[in-house]
Amino acid sequence: MANENQTKYQLLPHCATHASELIIVASCDGASTVGQIGNEVARRLTKTFPDKVRMCCITAVSAGSETHLNIFKKAKAVLAINGCQLMCTSNVLKQRGIEPTYEIVVAKEGVSKLPSLDFSEEDVNKIADKIVKEFLQKFLNQ
Repeated sequence: MANENQTKYQLLPHCATHASELIIVASCDGASTVGQIGNEVARRLTKTFPDKVRMCCITAVSAGSETHLNIFKKAKAVLAINGCQLMCTSNVLKQRGIEPTYEIVVAKEGVSKLPSLDFSEEDVNKIADKIVKEFLQKFLNQ
């Protein structure tokens, strides 16, 4: 059964073991277009650059999980993807003593916050491309 799952799923580096080698991503997953875009961008960056980027659970950080706090503290860099101007993702990290290396607010990038779980691929690509260009590019060739 394990072999079937290994071929069925893309397995990622264990973030607790490899945090110092990874850019750890925390993202909004709010019930709006911008929250869902933030989550999709984090997923896409993790799947596209699995040996460089790894999304990690912001909810566990908020709950005070020592394991997850240590992952962010040991990270090569921390990327915070916020959905809207409330900046919940960045604020949770900062309240736990973790300063994001790079922050972005999806709603400040020309994307409307709507009460919907739907989003456009165009908006996801726009945000992902901006993060790669402004931030990830310097880490990708290391």
